[in-house]
Amino acid sequence: MTPETLANLANNALYSSMVVFTLAMLAFVAHLSARAPRRAQARASARTDALVAAGVGAAADGGTRDARDVARDRAGEPAPGSAAYGPESLRSRQWGSIGLTLTYLATLLLVGSVVLRGVAVARPPWGNMFEFATAAVAAVGVAYSVLARRNRWEWLGVFIVTPILLVLGLAVTVLYTEAHELMPALKSYWLAIHVTVAFLAVSLFTLGAAVGAVYLLRRRREVRPSARPGVIESLPSAAALERTAYSLNMGGFILWTFTLIAGSIWAKQAWGAYWQWDPKEVWTFVIWAVYAAYMHSRATAGVDARKSMYIALAGYAAVIINFTAVNLVSTFVGMHNYSGM
Repeated sequence: MTPETLANLANNALYSSMVVFTLAMLAFVAHLSARAPRRAQARASARTDALVAAGVGAAADGGTRDARDVARDRAGEPAPGSAAYGPESLRSRQWGSIGLTLTYLATLLLVGSVVLRGVAVARPPWGNMFEFATAAVAAVGVAYSVLARRNRWEWLGVFIVTPILLVLGLAVTVLYTEAHELMPALKSYWLAIHVTVAFLAVSLFTLGAAVGAVYLLRRRREVRPSARPGVIESLPSAAALERTAYSLNMGGFILWTFTLIAGSIWAKQAWGAYWQWDPKEVWTFVIWAVYAAYMHSRATAGVDARKSMYIALAGYAAVIINFTAVNLVSTFVGMHNYSGM
């Protein structure tokens, strides 16, 4: 096949993945809707909240289990995610399975699009913002697909698939660039190493940010219970969500540390200096510093986990700025002027 044919196939696979991701998003919305507790579960949840407020759960357990879990047992409230949680739990599981299956298919199509683009240009397919955007969201899709089935993360699907669709829509409407040769500075084996690890780090940061945002919603509802519990009450506990977000962000932070170091080594080879205060270099370090502050805050006794999570979300905001403004706004564009825009 000619490069033009392969590039067209890559675009068709990309459009097909967007259609399937849209169907997956709708399935995940139906899944969340079906998770919402009915009236009987709402009354049991209210009794649980009353017992927790009275300290009955902690007193009955002696501190070996979470107070809410003990109170939930005494109030007769089924655990979130259990088979007994709500009369529509079977329907919820069905919609969740459909959403996951569609996500697998959409991710496969998107990965296929990235591979075809790479074959068409005979190089790693991340030489401009369009290619970086599609490859980055493909990494997010792969990371979610790998982790979702084992951890029963169907409830997280809509919070992952929706941003993927938004980025892909931006890629095809605003960022699209025809396939072309790499700039001289990018013709290095470090392109495959440095950028691949950056993809993996961003994918974990994205999952961590999504879980972190859900954690803040769940914690607020636990502190101020609603008279009419809904979808939020069906999600894992705030403590479990916070631990999950921390694990994801920690993995992303480790990979981002390697990204920063590898970028400096590559800069030495390409420009003759490890560090030149280029905007992209600065923002890469800003991201590292914010997530380092989050890790330090998370490990410091007495610091509220909610405040730590705000720091992590600020780090993800820096990731978004690094991808958008630093590449597109002329004030920020420096030696890393590879957007292709």
